[in-house]
Amino acid sequence: MVNINSSIEEELQKFKEISFKLGSNKNLVQAAGGNTSIKINDSMYIKASGTWLQDSLNKDIFVEVNLKSIQKKINDEIDDNFVEDIISTNDLRPSTETSFHALIKFKYVLHVHSTSTIANAVYANSEKLLKEQLGKDIAFVPYIRPGVPLTNRMKSLINSDTQIIILENHGLIVAGDNLEKTYELLINIHNELDSLYYNDAFPIYDKEGEVDVSGYVLKNTEKYSIYCTSDQKLIKIFSKSLYPDHVIFLGPGIPVFKSADDANSFNIEMNKKEINLPPFLIVEKYGLFQSNSCIDAASEMIDCFTEILLRLRLDNEIKFFTQEQENELLNWDAEIYRQTIN
Repeated sequence: MVNINSSIEEELQKFKEISFKLGSNKNLVQAAGGNTSIKINDSMYIKASGTWLQDSLNKDIFVEVNLKSIQKKINDEIDDNFVEDIISTNDLRPSTETSFHALIKFKYVLHVHSTSTIANAVYANSEKLLKEQLGKDIAFVPYIRPGVPLTNRMKSLINSDTQIIILENHGLIVAGDNLEKTYELLINIHNELDSLYYNDAFPIYDKEGEVDVSGYVLKNTEKYSIYCTSDQKLIKIFSKSLYPDHVIFLGPGIPVFKSADDANSFNIEMNKKEINLPPFLIVEKYGLFQSNSCIDAASEMIDCFTEILLRLRLDNEIKFFTQEQENELLNWDAEIYRQTIN
């Protein structure tokens, strides 16, 4: 006779191993981004808000919640943080995206911020391009704030058979009842989109000596050479935002300055007003500067943004976040909570 508890523990262990693999791939998951879930009986185990998937095997980062209760709230379109539905006792809160995990009927739901997916989901014609590349069976969800608003929008765009969901200016969701096959499907989609376009042949300014920005260090390696570009289209993109975690961890665009003097003057004014300085800034011709107080989450997010920039087709019309969308994220209680953990 099979021990039920032993069977569940084995399922959870395999699920945690896949979650760890996803979290360890920085082209799929950065910092506290992304989330995974498994449904077992009337419960759902989901990554906790503010935790990192790469810690799946060495920390307690999953929360057990009452699946039926959450599904009823979704049916009633109740915007909730689902704290009342927590079953586990580890003092963690379920992911801000718990609702769409509960909406999707498959046993496993894997959500990542795949750099190749985001790079192909920020164009005005992304839905057409992605369905041509991946097939008509994918669901494409126009951008809306993560959480219950996103879930409500997904209701009319997916059905019980939908396994691949592309979120505009956000990321990728893959679902299934077989864990390994679901993981493989996700990797295949990421890789297929990653092969579409890559450009590292951008024009670079000739530098004239060295400059200093107080409290910052120059990221003077080949990896960040794109920020030394003289391409005005790219330079304009640096100060825009493209996806939710970009706004949360990098701020609404990276400030770009004509000179180090301009950057230093800006920082002095910010300090006078007791406003937090940006984790990164750019001085034209010289490149990317990182704050001495930059947190790990922001460091991972700048690498994500860099990988996306290298995959953008600048001849396409790009959809950037509006100021209203940025403010909606920055003032969202659930995101403020997540930032306090990071």
